[in-house]
Amino acid sequence: MLNLLLVTAVSVGLAYASEISGWGGVTERGRVRWDIFLVLMTVGMTLFVGLRTNYNDTYTYITGFQNAGNLTEFLADADNLDVLHNPLFYLITTLFRGLTDNYHLYLMVFAAFNNILFVQFLRRYAPEGDFALVVLLYFAIGVFTFSMAALKQITASAVLTLAIPALEDKKWLRYYLLVLIAGLLHTYAFLFAFLPLLTGRPWGWKTLLLLAVTLVIMLTFEDSIGSLLEYADSMGKHVAEYEVFDGNQMNPFRVAVFAVTPMLSLLLMPWLRPQLDRRRCILLNMSIVSLMFMLLALMNGANMFGRMARYFVLGTVCVLPWIFDKAFTPKSARIIKLLAAICFLGFFLYDNQEFGEYYRAVSLWEFLASL
Repeated sequence: MLNLLLVTAVSVGLAYASEISGWGGVTERGRVRWDIFLVLMTVGMTLFVGLRTNYNDTYTYITGFQNAGNLTEFLADADNLDVLHNPLFYLITTLFRGLTDNYHLYLMVFAAFNNILFVQFLRRYAPEGDFALVVLLYFAIGVFTFSMAALKQITASAVLTLAIPALEDKKWLRYYLLVLIAGLLHTYAFLFAFLPLLTGRPWGWKTLLLLAVTLVIMLTFEDSIGSLLEYADSMGKHVAEYEVFDGNQMNPFRVAVFAVTPMLSLLLMPWLRPQLDRRRCILLNMSIVSLMFMLLALMNGANMFGRMARYFVLGTVCVLPWIFDKAFTPKSARIIKLLAAICFLGFFLYDNQEFGEYYRAVSLWEFLASL
């Protein structure tokens, strides 16, 4: 996993350089000013993701691209036009396949699109002075490695990074249009249609109701999820039971890591409440929703519920340093951030100890030669 550690260290270093240089930053209107350090960081992350030939689901996506038919064949299949069958992703794949048979280029274009949007989001929502820590958390909690696993989900998540500013500014048409686009890439993204219900203060009655529903489902998992699967099937979205009742349960250690931000926000709410604004409420509620799905993954269907949780985990990444800043004195906050960075780095090493056994990539020169 030395290569993963290297791209992580370089990205964190470039994030720090970007912040202290003052060349880039965020304008008063919330737009990101790209500097050379942000560009280099994005390029490095994109190459690492885009040059891969094997990791998790990568082979499945390569095969799907190679076997994609032409546009006429795509439109002739009614399933491809079903809103709940990820039609936009497969349409993009079909159109791309009509332009080239180079799957390296296919993966690289998606990697560039996704990493540009994620870096832009992290820069925009990172608390002032904490961009490097936010980037470290982004790697440590697994978003970066997930971007090499689930291409449909991560592309939908990237599109949703554009929806959060629209939600913050109450631009509803733009928000739901982006949620629709993301949902057509991957169905789980439609969960964001309900996020506007959770823009108020965290740990209010809505949060407690969500927690209660989660606990009820956990206690009646088989019956509750079975009913939901039947309802989804009636709506035309078939989810195989083996995906949910596969006997795979989420690692409790991973769930505990996802619980850090929500639990700290609950414990420190008396200090946070006076300083909460709409942006922080959205991010905190995203982290809570992410934890709720991870709790369900403790019961069964770790892969499915874990992937649902990752749609909301960017809230955790961006809001944790803000919690430290607002709940502690500046000196104490610096010490706690250092400890948090060490702990999350430890989790990162634990979580990716087998990374090197599965990740394979071509060199940049081999990629350029394939064009």
